[in-house]
Amino acid sequence: MVAANEAAQRHRPGIATRRRGSLQVRLLLAFLIVGLVPMFFAAELASQVVTRAFEANLKTWLNDTSIYFLSSIADSQQEAAEIARALARQPELLQGLVERQGEVPPLIRDIIAGEGFHVLAIIDDRGGFVYSSIPMRSSQRIRLGSVITLYRTETDKGSSTMVAAVEPFQSGGRQYQLLLGSWLDDDFFGRLGSLTSFDFRLYSDEADGFHELYRSQGASDRSTMLEPRIVAELRRPDAEVFDRQAAGGAFTGIYRPLSSDVGQLQGVVFCGLKTHDWATNWVSRGNVFIIIFLTGTALSLLVGYAVSRRLAHPLRSLASGVQAITAGDYHSRVAVEGNDEVAELAEAFNGMSQRLEQLHELESQLRRRDRLSALGQVAAGIAHEVRNPLGIIRTSAELIRKRQRIAEADQQLLENVIGEVRRIDQLITDFLAFVKPVSLMQLPLRTSDLISRVTRFCEPELGVRGIALEVRDEAPDAWVDGDADSLYQAALNVVLNAIDAMPGGGKLLIGQRIDGKFLCLRFTDSGPGLPEAVRERVFDPFFTTKPQGTGLGLAKVLSVMEGHRGSVECRNETGGGATFEFILPLSKKD
Repeated sequence: MVAANEAAQRHRPGIATRRRGSLQVRLLLAFLIVGLVPMFFAAELASQVVTRAFEANLKTWLNDTSIYFLSSIADSQQEAAEIARALARQPELLQGLVERQGEVPPLIRDIIAGEGFHVLAIIDDRGGFVYSSIPMRSSQRIRLGSVITLYRTETDKGSSTMVAAVEPFQSGGRQYQLLLGSWLDDDFFGRLGSLTSFDFRLYSDEADGFHELYRSQGASDRSTMLEPRIVAELRRPDAEVFDRQAAGGAFTGIYRPLSSDVGQLQGVVFCGLKTHDWATNWVSRGNVFIIIFLTGTALSLLVGYAVSRRLAHPLRSLASGVQAITAGDYHSRVAVEGNDEVAELAEAFNGMSQRLEQLHELESQLRRRDRLSALGQVAAGIAHEVRNPLGIIRTSAELIRKRQRIAEADQQLLENVIGEVRRIDQLITDFLAFVKPVSLMQLPLRTSDLISRVTRFCEPELGVRGIALEVRDEAPDAWVDGDADSLYQAALNVVLNAIDAMPGGGKLLIGQRIDGKFLCLRFTDSGPGLPEAVRERVFDPFFTTKPQGTGLGLAKVLSVMEGHRGSVECRNETGGGATFEFILPLSKKD
């Protein structure tokens, strides 16, 4: 009996194991049978959501990217127009080129090289090329919409497309046109040409249809025409075409119209991603449905979320970056993740945004110079109108003061009037000295002597304030051309500001060095540095943080540096303190 019970106990675990295994199988089968229909509908719904979200984000990014590329072309065209307009206002600089005598003046050559232009040409009133920096046979103006104008040129190397501007001018009694532009090639958009999976194209309207004008994936081919069905759809108001099988199925992209002010279709822009090298060919409704259906209800949401996030997140980031730059945030950058094509596209985008930021800073500088020029003209008129009555007031007060029968109290009042008139006259003098152009003497001077002059003047005040002075002269024999008094006043203004920034004592470093063809003169203090909001406006006229300041000191420093064909930079040091650095071209004497 005991033996029988022991045998039963030995066999019970095996039975229980088989029962548990059978239950798991039945539950699995029941789950599959019961959940088959809900899983089907869930997979169907999820596949629709994933594919629609992907296409929506892809369309948004391609649309915003095309806007960004067109904005880059428009900005380059506007920059060329501004510079061409400035050169056309000085026909004497172009007279030698018109008469086919001599080379390009150094000023024009520096502007072309500095701004990255490739072509400078002068066209006479008959359409012939009087001068061209490269051999050109002809140029044809192509209008794309209400903003963009391109030029198709014929050179010895064939046909090329150029982003350019044309400005008329007169020389010798004849009418000419100045053409200034850059080639529309892979280098125009930074690293766009190295992205083999991305394509950007432009089409122009010609007599027999819309021909391809530019393609980022290789040279443009005028024999490649836009399909008539796409042209017909784009002629509708506010139309754009999203095509999953563009270019014979090679790309997934979007076509956007470029219309004139009256609604005439003049051009088409295309942005697309290669189907075979990109996930757009894989993300289809059938594939997503199969994956989600086989994975199961429990994993369907997770897989769908992961796939959609993996595919859409980089595009959303790039779309957000393009939107930020479109809104005016030129400091916007996108994160570069991984080593795939999306990472390359993100790097190219960051390079383009950096270039756009530089162009924006250059535009700000040009606008500031225009404002100062207008301010100088207004100031001269106001000074003339104000000084005349001030002179009458001062003369009248002095005549009354010379009378013998005036009470002592009245004498003091007249002294106050004369003193305030003198103070106002001096303020007008200082303001005019700021707004008028700096007069360069073009005399060579050694900057070491300038440093010695500044230190001799400031040493007593530095000793009283408890500020240690250190001079690091790495270029004792450096010479610059300019006005010694103006440069001395600019350096003195910076040193006095540094002294005010260290009321409790500190250290002032004055040093100079040679960097290529430029002299760098820097002034570094150990104060608290400048807040970002103050540093951005530190050179603005009438901006000051001092209770008794006029806000013209550092503005005058900037004016002096620009008058000497130099610049001034302001930055905060890592360990604390601020640095002002003068950058001046070395004298021809050196």
